[in-house]
Amino acid sequence: MLIARRGLLVASAGAAMARPAWAQSLSQGTFTHGVASGDPLTDGVIIWTRFVGGEGRVAWEVAEDETFGAIVARGEAQASPTNDFCVKVDVRGLQPGRSYHYRFLAASGPSLTGRTRTAPANAASLSVGLVSCANYGFGYFHAYGHMAERDDIDLVLHTGDYIYEYGLDEYPRTELTVPGRDFDPDHEIISLDDYYRRYQQYHTDSNLLALRAAKPISAVWDDHEIANDSSSTGAQNHQRNEGSYAVRVAAASKAYFDWMPIRRPEASGPRVYRTLDWGDLARIILLDTRLIGRVRQLNYQRALGLHLLSDGAETQAAVDEFRRTQWLDPSRTLLGSEQEAWFAETLAASKQRGQTWQVVAQQIVVGQQLVGAGAAAMVAPEAHANVRRYVTVGERLGRMGMPWNLDAWDGYPAARERFLQACTANAANAVVLGGDSHNTWLNNLTAPSESSRIAAIEFAGASVTSPGLEQALSAAAPGAREAMMQSANPNLAWCDVTNRGYGVLTFTRGACEAEWVAFANVREQQAPLPSTTRFAATPSSQHGPGAWSI
Repeated sequence: MLIARRGLLVASAGAAMARPAWAQSLSQGTFTHGVASGDPLTDGVIIWTRFVGGEGRVAWEVAEDETFGAIVARGEAQASPTNDFCVKVDVRGLQPGRSYHYRFLAASGPSLTGRTRTAPANAASLSVGLVSCANYGFGYFHAYGHMAERDDIDLVLHTGDYIYEYGLDEYPRTELTVPGRDFDPDHEIISLDDYYRRYQQYHTDSNLLALRAAKPISAVWDDHEIANDSSSTGAQNHQRNEGSYAVRVAAASKAYFDWMPIRRPEASGPRVYRTLDWGDLARIILLDTRLIGRVRQLNYQRALGLHLLSDGAETQAAVDEFRRTQWLDPSRTLLGSEQEAWFAETLAASKQRGQTWQVVAQQIVVGQQLVGAGAAAMVAPEAHANVRRYVTVGERLGRMGMPWNLDAWDGYPAARERFLQACTANAANAVVLGGDSHNTWLNNLTAPSESSRIAAIEFAGASVTSPGLEQALSAAAPGAREAMMQSANPNLAWCDVTNRGYGVLTFTRGACEAEWVAFANVREQQAPLPSTTRFAATPSSQHGPGAWSI
C-alpha cells in the first residue's frame, strides 16, 4: 500500500521519545486512531487525537522541531466517552506561517507525532489538495497516501462523503466489494454509536492516518456523512421506520464534529460553513450546499413517470411543464437565504481586503452537465436493463436541454444563478471546488447577465474510490466519454470520466495552477503510478478570472 513514509517515520520517532517526567500523573491508556490537525489560523490550529483509558486525562505539546526540544505551547485535555473519546484542542498563541510538530501524552506514553502549520499573515502562495468521496468498500485510499507524501501542499480541503452510511451488499454490492474492506458495522448506520463505529473503521486505514498526521485538513460534509441525498427536511436513504430524521442528523453531525479536526460551530445546530484566510492572497470559503438550506431535490421519475420511456410531443410537453413549474422555481434553494446573504458579504469583504482569490469549497458540481449524443451506445451489451434505461433517458433529456443529475447545482438553476451573480458582483477572482459526482470536471462558469465574462472557474474533483460514469458507460473507447460530455457542454473545459484521484491547486497573485492526479486502479492494495494533467488560469484586477488553459 502506498503510504506517507516520511509522515509515518516522523510519527514513529515521536512514539519512541521518552515522555516528560510530569506526564506520569496523566492517565494510563491507548491512543487508538492517530493524530490530526485542521482549520489553521494565523495564530492557531486544531489538533486532534483519540484516547481510551483511565480517567482520560492527557496532555498535548506543540513544538518547532520533531524532537520537541523547542516547545511553544502545551496544555491538558480530557477524553470522554461523551465524544467517543476524541480529544480536540484549539491551540492558540502560535506564529503565523509556521510549520509545527505536535503530539499528545499519557502516563502510558506519547501518541504519534503530527505535522501542521498556521496560516500566514502575508502570503505569496497557497497550495491546496482537493479530495472527496471515499467509499471504504470500493477500494484503497491511494489518493490520501500520495497527498501525504507531498511537501508542496499547505492544506487539504475535503468536500464531502468522507464516510459512507451504507451496510453490507448495498453500495458497493457484495460482488464489487474489495476483499477485506466490508463495512463495520455491517448494517446501515443510523444511531450515534453506529456513526462512531464507522469513523473508527475508516481510521484504521493507513493512508488516511498518514494524511491526517501530515497535513492540516479543512472539511465540509456532503450527504453520506448523514444519508444519501440528504436535505434540510429528509433524505432518500432515510425511511420512517429508521426513526426521526432530526435525531439522525444530530447523531451524524455530532460524530462528524467529534472525529474531524475542525472547529465546532459557535451557534447551535449543524452549521459547517465558515471561512479561513491565507494572508492577503486568498480567502477560503467553505459552504454547506447539502443540509442547512437545501430543499428536497427534484426527481425525474416522480415528476415525469412514464413520459421518460418515450420520445415525442407528449414527452416534450411534459418536460417543458416540469421545467417551467418546478425546475426553474426561484424559491428552491441549496444554501438557504441566510447562507446566501453571508456568502455574498464574505466575497465582498475579501475583495475589499485586496485578496486576489476567493476559493469556494463546497460539495457539488456547479457547471451545467447535459448528456451528449451517443451515450447510450457506450453502454455494454451485458449491462443491466436499468443501466441502459438510465443512460438512454439521460441522453433524451440532454437533447431537450435538461441535465442528467438533479442532485447537483443543475437541479437548482435559480439558486445557481444567484450564486454566480454573487461571484460576479462581489468576488475578485472566484474559484469553485467540489466533488460528489465521482468524476472530474473543469468548467468556465459564465456570468448570468454577461455571457462574455467568467463569474468563476470550477475544479470539481473525482472521488478517492467511488465509481463514476465510467461504470455505466463501460463500452466506450478511450476518451470517448470525455469527448461526448464536452460536445454537449460548451462551458466544460476538460473532464476525466474514467479515473479516481485528487486535485492540487496552487494560487499566487499571478496565476492559479492546477493538476489532476489520477489512479487507474484503486482495487489493488499496491497503488499504480498516477498520471498527472495540468491546467492554469490567470486572475484579473476587475473582471474575474480568465478561462482554464489545458
